[in-house]
Amino acid sequence: MNFIRKHQKAVFFVGLIVLLLGMLAYWERQSTLSKSTASKLTDEPRKSGEAVSTFYYDQLTKKEAAVYDLMKDRLDQMKGGVVEFPEPMSGPEYLRVTTALEDEGYNYFYGFYDIPMTADDVYVKYKNTDLTTQKEKKITKAILFLSCAQGINEAGDYAKDGTVKNLASIQEGLSVNSEEKVEKIVKTQNGTEEILSQIMEKLPSDYGEKKTVDYFLDWLDENLSVASHIGEEALDFTNMDDVFDGAYIYNNLSSLTEKKATPLGYAKILSELCNRAGMESHIVLGIWGKSSIQQEGYVFCAVQMNGQTIYVDASGSKASDLGDQKYMNQLEAKNHLKFVDYFEYE
Repeated sequence: MNFIRKHQKAVFFVGLIVLLLGMLAYWERQSTLSKSTASKLTDEPRKSGEAVSTFYYDQLTKKEAAVYDLMKDRLDQMKGGVVEFPEPMSGPEYLRVTTALEDEGYNYFYGFYDIPMTADDVYVKYKNTDLTTQKEKKITKAILFLSCAQGINEAGDYAKDGTVKNLASIQEGLSVNSEEKVEKIVKTQNGTEEILSQIMEKLPSDYGEKKTVDYFLDWLDENLSVASHIGEEALDFTNMDDVFDGAYIYNNLSSLTEKKATPLGYAKILSELCNRAGMESHIVLGIWGKSSIQQEGYVFCAVQMNGQTIYVDASGSKASDLGDQKYMNQLEAKNHLKFVDYFEYE
């Protein structure tokens, strides 16, 4: 108090400066909000019926589509193990097929493909994990891992050149399913569908495009939390059961049953809901951040609304970088996210 009495003018001016800075920050925030994409969107009427997104599949070549159809059929039938392709593929071709399968909108929380191999059983990522650089068409097969497979936890045994030495044993273990685990998958599928249906039933019929997406975002904020624990816990994973139950389920629509999701899970849920509401939608993956030190993988939900593609940060994990906003037009999205270069996002 003695300091304040002795330096009243200095304290007054410091307080005035703080007040002015606060007012300036408030004004800048209000200015940013008034110019945001969210403030410019209108509540245009939604199309009747559901929309079906084939964004990724439509970009596949005939050769890639054949592999995609084969992979999808094996997932649908829950037939795990080695899947051989009709034609050898390059690294980028394999990436396009697996990305399309992962991101087209299915709820394959119980299975995924990995270990792309040559005809001689050599794991092509054993020494070089960047498939985009592997231009030679030598990938002839991959392994479908299913959470319900009896031998899901058998580890691969690799030679120095990357040859999978116990492929026959892996195939045997992955080709037989546990009935109990299949029942668990079906239960999760039914639970997921029940929640999605409930969300749609409570959507007011007179809501247009903007109010509908706002409704979905509010529901996600109120009913889900971000599965931020995965990164730390993944370090302690010892088998594939841990991968499926501790991480992969949160990347899919099935995360609804767990009440928490990764940003990828959030985006998939929002995309599914938008499609059900008549607005064609798909997810978009890329690299977030301008600085190479701060770059990380991230995902948006691209929604057709107001006659354009609007990119939505479904989980809101990047809201602090976006002025607390979740909506961006295409130019804004490209300024923040470097899209993967093996698909077109125009």
